[in-house]
Amino acid sequence: MKTGPLAPRRRLLLAGLATLGLAGCGFHLRGQLDMPFQRAYLNASRNDPFMNRIARQLEINGVVLTERLKEAEVVIRIINIKRERDILSLNRAGKAREYRLTTTLSFAVERADGTTLRPAEGIAVRRDVTYDDTQLLAKGQEEAMLYRDMEDDIAQQLVRRLAATKTDTPTAR
Repeated sequence: MKTGPLAPRRRLLLAGLATLGLAGCGFHLRGQLDMPFQRAYLNASRNDPFMNRIARQLEINGVVLTERLKEAEVVIRIINIKRERDILSLNRAGKAREYRLTTTLSFAVERADGTTLRPAEGIAVRRDVTYDDTQLLAKGQEEAMLYRDMEDDIAQQLVRRLAATKTDTPTAR
């Protein structure tokens, strides 16, 4: 490799070309979504950390969460939240070696008058985790972290689905 006086210029030129190529591909950070409504009522307690994540994602995208149903344009009805832990594999002693963690959220979207805008549907996220009896505390913390990560993922998916909701054409009940 050349180490003469032109080497730093070549590196600078290559870095500039790489930057120009990245800018030309249309890459940009995901910004705020265009939500079809500005005011929503979430029928869940903000004291629950998962519901707080959902509320925060809605607020980040410009939705004001109301305390009263009559002030809202839409009602986001959380029907069910389910966490599951299934065994994927066993070791020679017959103890679980690997688990599949699943979090499922069922929701529906309605107008304040009860007209269905989006019928009940679910979002499910899965993660696989290995298990080791000698690391009980660490594996417990890893599992809790994976559940929080799944909840963040579900909250983001929910907001993206809500952004695609058509508020002008209701679905038949």
